[in-house]
Amino acid sequence: MRVIVTRPHLSGRRTAEKLRQRGHMPVVLPLTAPTHDVLATERALEKPYGALAITSAEAVRALSKLEGKLDTHRTVPLFTVGKVTAAVAREAGFTTAHSADGSGLELAALIADHFARNGTPTDPLLYLAGRPRASGFERALAEAAIAFRTVECYHMLPIDHDPDELRQTLVERPVDVVLFYSRENVERFFSLPVFTRDLSPLHRTRFLCLSRNIANAVPPQFDTQIDVAASPEEEDLLYLL
Repeated sequence: MRVIVTRPHLSGRRTAEKLRQRGHMPVVLPLTAPTHDVLATERALEKPYGALAITSAEAVRALSKLEGKLDTHRTVPLFTVGKVTAAVAREAGFTTAHSADGSGLELAALIADHFARNGTPTDPLLYLAGRPRASGFERALAEAAIAFRTVECYHMLPIDHDPDELRQTLVERPVDVVLFYSRENVERFFSLPVFTRDLSPLHRTRFLCLSRNIANAVPPQFDTQIDVAASPEEEDLLYLL
């Protein structure tokens, strides 16, 4: 199958390799590109904090740009949204990475349980976040009365693709499957210039979504073409193929 991967370029390439190994034809079409705010990240770590929380591997990449300045922070408790993000954190040298099962709500629950069993730190949790982002994780922390501060250490900026290349990729050749990892990318995908007036090239396309929240952003006319992963982990998403 010809599969459109809407992830940023670096993570999209890894997904594409997994798809090739499964016998598919991946097309990496990043709709956003990350920009890391190294100064904001460095300043965030200078203030006292009791533990770290991240919901994307991009936060780890922002941290890694601090190089030697990061050494004393690699042993603090680090809570990640999923196993893949935790693995990236361990590769970056973090020794106490704890992972939830893929959603912000589960991450907040994991942190609350850890603090209940091991004691709540005196200093607040530091959430190294991106923009844009969903509000569920921060809302769940507040509801659990967990003190935290949020610092944006990366931004996802939209990519302007050449219209002719988009037409060749999405209209002139059939698209069997599109993989969606965020609501923002769903909205950007259906707002691409090639679909402004006509979505008919997608009438046979399957849309595989990492969560129900993401699926809800797909235009309702495609309801029968949507499948949602059993959990917000990429392996469960690819299992749907």
